[in-house]
Amino acid sequence: GHGKARALAHAIEGGVSQMWTVSVLQMHPKGIIVCDDAACDELKYGTVKYFKDIEKNNI
Repeated sequence: GHGKARALAHAIEGGVSQMWTVSVLQMHPKGIIVCDDAACDELKYGTVKYFKDIEKNNI
């Protein structure tokens, strides 16, 4: 939900950091993050579109 939106934004759009340990998932070659629309509230539009396009093409 929305309570995780800030953490998700740091995990996906921020750099790898010890402040946001979830950001280390960026380094995993097959990492997958599953979230609802409310958790995406703080992501940039382009980021959401990019990942939705990837998902659509791989289902």
